Amino acid sequence: MHVAMRELLARASRQHSVITDDMMQSFGLGISQRKLLVRDGLLERLLDGSYRFAGTPLHERARCVAACARPSRLIICGPTAGRLWGLRRMGNDGIVHVIAPPASNPTVEPWLRPYRTSMLAPDDIVVRDDGITLTSPARTAVDLARHLKGSDLRSVIDQLIHERQTTEEAMRAVAETLSTPGRPWARRFLVALAQLPNTGVAESHWESRVVAELISRGVPLEPQRWLDVPHWGSIRLDGCVEWMRWGVEVDVYPEHFTEEGVTNDAGRDLACDAIGWCVSRVTGLALRRSFDGSIDALVRVYRRRLDDFERRPAS
Repeated sequence: MHVAMRELLARASRQHSVITDDMMQSFGLGISQRKLLVRDGLLERLLDGSYRFAGTPLHERARCVAACARPSRLIICGPTAGRLWGLRRMGNDGIVHVIAPPASNPTVEPWLRPYRTSMLAPDDIVVRDDGITLTSPARTAVDLARHLKGSDLRSVIDQLIHERQTTEEAMRAVAETLSTPGRPWARRFLVALAQLPNTGVAESHWESRVVAELISRGVPLEPQRWLDVPHWGSIRLDGCVEWMRWGVEVDVYPEHFTEEGVTNDAGRDLACDAIGWCVSRVTGLALRRSFDGSIDALVRVYRRRLDDFERRPAS
């Protein structure tokens, strides 16, 4: 019994302190012994057939393990899968979102929200070593169109491509399969995918929002432009209007605000100015304080530069 418990504890530690009836049975613990552990308060029920050790943290991943175990065998999806994949803009709603078989009623627990469908291909499912089964990055992205508004959805798509968790082609294939009259969110995802620039994707949520908003306001911005600067090297602008030599930089990462970072950015902007390029910077702090005000300021810079170019005599 003691040997079995030690082995069971070692297994449970890899599954966020969650054990199942199947696990206990495989380690030689019969039904009466399992009931005894629950009666004595050593185990607490999460779902039918799934338990956690009393006193251990009841975090989201523990609940995910319970949802994926028998007899439920649910698939983690939506914002919960997004959090597991490390995606931004997910928030923390306290809900474990899952895919369940059609016409099933897996649980009445308030923290678990099932979406019933049979539209789930083998490539849409990923099984982790910690007992969690979840949707693939591509399927997760498409499902998130149920939950995210335009700019947040675009930001997630940018992140997945930038981090190489999936590809534009893989996401499109999933969305096209799911795009039926009863799933307008899949169609919205395809529209968002079609709006991706062919020059690259944003590296941060704020960059994605700024570029998309400037384009929506009529600024012909080209995202992710590489520029060779003499005596400096190759640099990447978050966005630019090449013909007027105007670049936009969205500074949200901490290294931009260190003494070294500020000095580096100033030197880079000076090198750009020497070849006729104007670089406008906006910080994450400014965007959080007033997103619309920051965009208004960038649009004014663009229009002023546009006026300057239109007044220049033809050469």
